[in-house]
Amino acid sequence: MKEHSNSGFLLGDQHIEPARCAIQTTEGEIRIEPRVMDVLMLLVTHAGQVVTREEFIKSVWGGTFVTDEVLSRCVYRIRQALGDNPKQPRFIETVPKRGYRLIAPVRKNVATAEEVTASAQDTLPDSAITQQMRSVTGGRGLAKRRRLYWIAPVAAVCALVIVYLVRHASTPQEAYTAIVHDNGENNLASVHPTAIQNRDSIAVLPFVNMSQDPEHDYVSDGLTEELIGLLTKVSHLKVVARTSTFMFKGKGEDVRRIAELLGVNNVLEGSVRIAGNHIRVATQLIDANTGYHIWAETLDLEFKDIFTVQEKIASAIVRALKVSLETGDAVQGITGREAPTADMMAYRFYLQGLYHWKRRGESSIRKSIDLFRAAIERDPTFAQPYQALATAYLVLPFYSRESSATAFEQAAAAANNALKLEPSLGKAHAVLAFISLKRWDWSTAERQFQLALATEPNDPTIHQWYSEFLSYVGYLDASTTEALRARELDPVSPVVNDRLGVTYLWSGEYELAAEQFQTATELGLSRDAYDQAYALLLLHDGQIDEAVSLYEKILGKLGLDTDWVRPVAEATKDPALIPRALEAVALARADSSLPDSIVLYAAVLLKQPDLAFEVAENALADKSLTVEFIFGPEAKILRRDPRFPRLLTALGLDKHWHEHGWPEICQLQLETVICN
Repeated sequence: MKEHSNSGFLLGDQHIEPARCAIQTTEGEIRIEPRVMDVLMLLVTHAGQVVTREEFIKSVWGGTFVTDEVLSRCVYRIRQALGDNPKQPRFIETVPKRGYRLIAPVRKNVATAEEVTASAQDTLPDSAITQQMRSVTGGRGLAKRRRLYWIAPVAAVCALVIVYLVRHASTPQEAYTAIVHDNGENNLASVHPTAIQNRDSIAVLPFVNMSQDPEHDYVSDGLTEELIGLLTKVSHLKVVARTSTFMFKGKGEDVRRIAELLGVNNVLEGSVRIAGNHIRVATQLIDANTGYHIWAETLDLEFKDIFTVQEKIASAIVRALKVSLETGDAVQGITGREAPTADMMAYRFYLQGLYHWKRRGESSIRKSIDLFRAAIERDPTFAQPYQALATAYLVLPFYSRESSATAFEQAAAAANNALKLEPSLGKAHAVLAFISLKRWDWSTAERQFQLALATEPNDPTIHQWYSEFLSYVGYLDASTTEALRARELDPVSPVVNDRLGVTYLWSGEYELAAEQFQTATELGLSRDAYDQAYALLLLHDGQIDEAVSLYEKILGKLGLDTDWVRPVAEATKDPALIPRALEAVALARADSSLPDSIVLYAAVLLKQPDLAFEVAENALADKSLTVEFIFGPEAKILRRDPRFPRLLTALGLDKHWHEHGWPEICQLQLETVICN
């Protein structure tokens, strides 16, 4: 363990350095995310007291809506770093239905309280120092019988908290306002030193098709999606994604209950009635907190005026919510666009294509491809069908036996055509980014993802795909952050919740991964999909039969041998069975040409590095290797092997890291790559 600096404090037997977001343990230094350190510092400044969820949200997230699971993840990361067991805690105690309490003793380290105060004096104005030290030394929030135990260490530590807050604020004034006091009591972390985000938010519920013909669902669904797309372009407005809002289609759920589940303050409802080329659109904007209408309107129009209606509704919402100081600019951004096509039949084909694409499944996706092509044939200058065609081809291999190489070529061609017509189409950039990811062209993928996020910052699918990319290139914490952002935008999407579970798994956060996978399953995700991550979790938890059953279904769909699965699974719990498992794997490889990318999983689970590197090298040729797996906890036998840097070079990751920064999991030390 390295020598402690004077910049931290002792929590139990662990040395905490807040300014560096570091924890020094007997195993070495562990870095945690700044937000996780914020949670720990709030617990420290309230040592011995229960900190409620509401207090965490107010202090750490500035009052912004976050789910319970986000806080749970932060506490989990702290416990993981400290080596704490929630069932027999030494550091953090869970208080059911209330919050968390720090139970470990807090002690100043080498630095004296005077030294720490002097450090703070270098940054804070004199008035702030006087007020804050008065606040620190008051300490009336603790019970008198415990004061002698806590007050001296907490006083010194709270001075360190001042330094932490000051160093994380961009100006002295922000530092001063970030530190608050209330009648002399210590309340240092009650305001997080970041700007409080705007809380305006809306869910656009699926418009109801009031026509006699259910075939007109594509119009009502399409209008809903177009409105969501327009509103996502308004800064400061959180718009829940289509996947989550459409979960409530036809359910008749109370609006206030929907708003609570989706974490929004406002809900837009609407209906569409179609008779020939005539459309009646009725809309109402509802304040979810009161249930009262904010605004309502009914519009009668010809189908050719559909774009004008979309703009009129969206701009009315912006004006009603007053979501931005630049409301006028926001409205102009919505209403200033040109109609994407003058051919209404092309637009109908496009909406019908979206309707079928959203239903997924091979037949629906192929139907959508035909409709998008029909729209393009009617109007070759209509950019949106090209973008939609690109996404349809991109996902087709995941629902069929279509060759990925062929489908990706068609997807890339459609995306490029879309961008030639309309360079601001973010999803087209994202398609090119995802293809580059699968081709291991890391720099192109990064560039295209940044373009996609710049033009469509509120698209959950882009954040989901970017999360996968970040896992592939070893940035595990950043991958989780992107997955959390995707879920914030699309909270009840099965695939988004599943992606978050995968990021937790690669980070070794098994409890959180299990919770997320369970949520994804409850939301309708089929576990028969190609889902090795969930199978790995089941194995880790000792659920051998469940893991075997799932993986046999996965391989069965691919037409691959499954006889080796149970021997390998059982050998993970009983090393004496490894020879039998290896024999089963060898037989499967000989009899059915089991792909090397799948054999890699078996080799890692059986702790056979020679076999693992052999098959990994073979999988490089066709780029079938699931790269993010090599950064997961099971693959540590690979990362500890001297051959691992050569694998990274073959993947082109070391070059990418030289250009974009080295991840925490792998560092360059004296020209040598060291991976933990």
